[in-house]
Amino acid sequence: MPTYLLAHDLGTTGDKATLFDSGGKIVASTFAPYPLFYPKPGWAEQNAQDWWNAVCQSTRLLLDQVSHAKENLAGVSFSAMMNGCLLIDSEGNPLRPALIHADIRSDAQSTRIVQEIGEERAYQITGNRISAPYFTISKLTWLTEHEPETLEKAQWCVQTKDYIGGKLTGNFGITDYSDASLYGCFDMERRVWSEEIIASAGFASRLLPQVLPAQTCIGRVTADSAQQTGLPEGLPVILGGGDGACATVGAGAIHAGDAYHYLGGTSWVAAVTPQYRPDPSRRISVFCALQPDHYVLYGTVQSAGSSIDWLRSLFGEVDFETLEVWATAAPAGSQGLFFLPYLAGERSPIWDSQARGVYFGLSTAHGRAEMARATFEGVAYALASNLAVLQELGLAPDTVRVLGGGMRSGLWRSILAGVYGRPLLLLEHLSEATSCGAAMNLAVGLGIYPDYAEAAPHFAPIGRREDPDPALQRLYSEGLTLFNSLYPALENRFSALAQWQSEEC
Repeated sequence: MPTYLLAHDLGTTGDKATLFDSGGKIVASTFAPYPLFYPKPGWAEQNAQDWWNAVCQSTRLLLDQVSHAKENLAGVSFSAMMNGCLLIDSEGNPLRPALIHADIRSDAQSTRIVQEIGEERAYQITGNRISAPYFTISKLTWLTEHEPETLEKAQWCVQTKDYIGGKLTGNFGITDYSDASLYGCFDMERRVWSEEIIASAGFASRLLPQVLPAQTCIGRVTADSAQQTGLPEGLPVILGGGDGACATVGAGAIHAGDAYHYLGGTSWVAAVTPQYRPDPSRRISVFCALQPDHYVLYGTVQSAGSSIDWLRSLFGEVDFETLEVWATAAPAGSQGLFFLPYLAGERSPIWDSQARGVYFGLSTAHGRAEMARATFEGVAYALASNLAVLQELGLAPDTVRVLGGGMRSGLWRSILAGVYGRPLLLLEHLSEATSCGAAMNLAVGLGIYPDYAEAAPHFAPIGRREDPDPALQRLYSEGLTLFNSLYPALENRFSALAQWQSEEC
């Protein structure tokens, strides 16, 4: 019988449990949803018990699907959403709902922390712009200020996967380097918690968990958790990593200079390096990779696939395939029409929450076909602007690995290859990179493979290569130059628009 590996990927909407064999083949998969609550504008919370219930449900469903899976299971590990804040007591009991990554109530706290320590100093330490309210540090500071009675009872502030690992083993208060690196108070170069930033934030450092490598076995499934999940008692539990770090190895980006691009609602381009190399201009961000002493530099486009979804709804809820047909009918370059995909502000490389979407060059010569194609091209240009920063920092790849459901689109692949000016390497499992990365980490943690380099060809095989069309490459090279000139010309107008809107409201 084969040896099976169980990977849980806990996202915003639910838990995806996937069973792999030791050769990296996906055997079966299940999904169990859980709710997301918005108590007030800007707040986003989930109940940790819902996470646990989903893990129990998905595990039992999965084990029921595959005969002899339970008795041949080698271990379990996790990938999960990052940037959260769950307060638990010394026995692992949640003290309140978790603030997840989408919770931005702590804007005032994040601004104050950075003002106290200084933007350049904060970025130098953390590799991130912690002035944005997405990081754990500002959420924890908000709770310290607004719910002090909860903080008095709290033992640790943990992430989603760490809570589930603790439920399975009874060992709480542990996280890995990838999740620690996006708390917003982790010293990236020294790989320890930064007392300097913690002091500026004003919360107790005792709340921060112990940091261990993602491959660490944190314990074994207890009798109680075995009864609830259906897992065998004594099964090894490997710590796991944040979803971004798992997606990196799941994309096969293992070696220095390896780059990949994930295309979803939000999209990013990233490259791996064995040195801590923050951007002097603070345009892109950094987190710790799963492999020891490696880092991932990445730039995020806030509205990538979501720009396409917005346009689909604008045209009356047309499906993606219809929009793609329309866009294909328009010539490359969209007859001089450009789209700035700043529908919800923008992260990298401009970091402007006041930026807004723009169609530039619109005329009566343009119709829905040109608007559709310009939207695809605008997202590609925005991603290429981040890839250019990686190139400037000496991390220019010869090829870019691509993943995410959007990569099933032949049009978008041809546009991206042309705009990037590099061949695309399409993963065989376009939508499974995060789960594949969690399973690969599990296999390395169990010693089935000695390292990620040995495991990657099995868990992250390349399906095909797509080379850029030379004519498109030349056209889009000129288009990218014009695209990059638009935001600087509009930057002051965006802030004026935001001020005018606030006054009108």
